[in-house]
Amino acid sequence: MKKLTFITLLLIPLLGMSQTPKPIEGFLGIKFGSDAATVKAAVKAKGGVLVASKSNAEELKFTGVKLGHRVSTLFAVKLINNKAYEADFVFEPELEAKIIDEYDALASDLNDVYGKGKASKKFKSPYTDGDGFEITAIKSGNAEYQTFWESGENTLAEEIDSDVLILLTYQNGPLTDQAIAKEKAKEKSDY
Repeated sequence: MKKLTFITLLLIPLLGMSQTPKPIEGFLGIKFGSDAATVKAAVKAKGGVLVASKSNAEELKFTGVKLGHRVSTLFAVKLINNKAYEADFVFEPELEAKIIDEYDALASDLNDVYGKGKASKKFKSPYTDGDGFEITAIKSGNAEYQTFWESGENTLAEEIDSDVLILLTYQNGPLTDQAIAKEKAKEKSDY
């Protein structure tokens, strides 16, 4: 009996550590704030192929990038002052009818890593969740599926868009704020 109690007491901290969510510090093992050269090299090492890069290197686009066992249709990294602040994955379902299942499976995998995300489903009349017309509602812009994770100043968001694609966005708050401020300044200078 004493051995069983002792073993149980030893396992409790280990079980507690395995339940601790991983902080969102970047994407694909690439830290937020990494420069374009680091991003290109890391993504290439993971099998990604650079397909587009703006001349000022504010956005890098790749194909063939895997997240776990899923291969993205497109993967884009946005940079501000040569620092990565956002990574966007686009996943296309094998079958359109399976989009919600694939969305839920990805959310489950992300929950296992980052902790339970905040999920929401919103439907506009005449559509409702479970009515059998969820795909039609999504395609017509009458349904929203979103899950959101937050870790300090960094976020992760998953959604289904009206083109029946799964969008996954990793984002760093402070660098995103800089990018937004830069874009607003550019817009004002256009006037």
